Parts: sequence; C-alpha cells; structure tokens
Amino acid sequence: MEEFLAYSPEDIIAANLNETDGRINRLCEQETAHLRELAAEIASDTLQISELIASLPDHRPPASPWGEIPEETRPMIEQLCRMREVWKHVCLCTEIDRQLNGRGRLSISDFWEETDELEHTARGRIVYQRNSYADGAYLRFAASVSDARAVYTHNFETVCEEVVRGNCEYCILPLENSAEGPLNSFARLIDRYGLKISATCDVPTTDGSRITRFALLCRSLSAVPEDAPHARRFFDFTLPVDGSPRQESVLYAATACGLVCNRIDSRVHRDGGVTQPVTQFSFFADHGNLRAFLLYLSMEAPHYTPVGYYAHLA
Repeated sequence: MEEFLAYSPEDIIAANLNETDGRINRLCEQETAHLRELAAEIASDTLQISELIASLPDHRPPASPWGEIPEETRPMIEQLCRMREVWKHVCLCTEIDRQLNGRGRLSISDFWEETDELEHTARGRIVYQRNSYADGAYLRFAASVSDARAVYTHNFETVCEEVVRGNCEYCILPLENSAEGPLNSFARLIDRYGLKISATCDVPTTDGSRITRFALLCRSLSAVPEDAPHARRFFDFTLPVDGSPRQESVLYAATACGLVCNRIDSRVHRDGGVTQPVTQFSFFADHGNLRAFLLYLSMEAPHYTPVGYYAHLA
C-alpha cells in the first residue's frame, strides 16, 4: 500500500509513455529492417538502371493508415504522418543507393537523359551576346572549359539556338542580379530551349554597386568544372505548384539526405501556349547524398524537371 501511495499520477503517466516509446522504437527497427529487405529486392533486379529508376513509383511503400484524428490535433498529426511517410521513402532510397553504388551500378549521370554526341567542331565553343559583363563571365568560364573559343550573336534566342542545333557546346545567359533578383525572361528562354546549367559565376559592375550572376548552359546535365576542389555544387529542379509531393515533403527529404536548401523561387513555366506555375528548388549538393535524393524524386515526383547540376565559380 505504501509503495502504491509513493507513485503520483504523473509518475504513472511518465512510465506509460516510456513503455510506449520503447514499443515504438522496436516497431521502427522492424520497419527499417523490412525497408532494407525491399531495397535488396529492388537493387537485385536485373533491369537496366534507367528502367529500374523509372520503376521506382511502383515500389513505394504502402501509406500508413491515419485512423481517427481528433479535430483539434488534426493539422499537427497529419504533418507528423506526412513526415513519417517521407522518412520511410528516404530510408528505402538511401538503402537502394547503398546497395547499387556498392556494386558500382549507380552514379549521378544515370539520372540524366543522354543527348546526341557533339560534333568535334562544336566542342569548346561558347556563344553569347557580347557586352563587357558577358565578356567577364566568358573569361571566368573559359578557364574551366577545354579549348574554349568565343562565338558572338546579336540576340539571346540565337544564343540558345546555336547550342540546341549543336553548333556550339555552351552558351552564356544572365540569371539574376542584385538589383532585380531572378531574371524571369531568361528563365523562360532556358525552359523553352531545354538548356541545363553547367556552371555559374558572379560579375560585378565597375563600381561594385551591382552583381550579375551568369550561367554557362549546355544541352546535358554536367557540372563544369567536374574536378574543381573549392567550387560549390548545386542541384536545381522544378516541380508544378499544384502537384505532389508537397513543398515541405521535398525539403524534409532533402534534409534527410544531407542536402542544404539554397533558395526556393516561384515562377511561371511556359510550354508553347500552355502556362504552368512551378516551384524551383535549389540545393547545395556538396556533402549530401544526391543519389539518394534523386532516387526519392524518381519515386515520389518523377515529373520533376532538372534545371542544372553545376558548380559556382567563386
């Protein structure tokens, strides 16, 4: 009787909560083990890597039932449930990456679409509309491009067309400046021609009052220079605003994969006569597991559009 009286209601509740936490931890261990088993089955598939990546939406773990949620706690519980679903998918993708990469079967380039081989005469050619600031960007980029040669045109559409037609390997366009922010007219050009960012650099005005960020673009996703020891790496992509997954799910998955958010922008993507609001995500990809994150996107958002995997030349 004295022992019973020594316990307060708070002590009993705390003991019950500790016991519940223990059961949850054991269930999480079991769930993680099952996810590893599923990853092993997926990774052992004899499909080509491109086919395996395309099949990932069919391997999504089943969603957990939420059950009855009291109205007053519904927003918080739903958010926690979504985070748990993201964790399961990231855990699965991380394990798939560990097994595939351990066998030398998976690399970053496996996620990019192959482009037509460039003619030898196009290699190293960098086209841009000439002015003093674009000249400064060219000199920065040319130092990292083998056999760089400048080509000049009189309008930005022709700059893009020279790359799309295979006459030049790269082109230079401004992306943003410190006075106006993102330059949406150039983002629309990049969308229209399907160009990808390979490198960026900042060029200040002569008095230092404004900085313009320029991009080196090409037809394929590849960072230039590939072996720069001190250049920061970025990965940018877009998702439709009205699609899935939610923005917070993408951010949580990226964080779980060790990526750090650089910026998020909203803009309008135009394809022919169709306009669609999109969210553009930019992540620092220096130290995180980009392969696992790309597996997550392939599983949860196969409709994502990569904008660039690139180095910023300081």
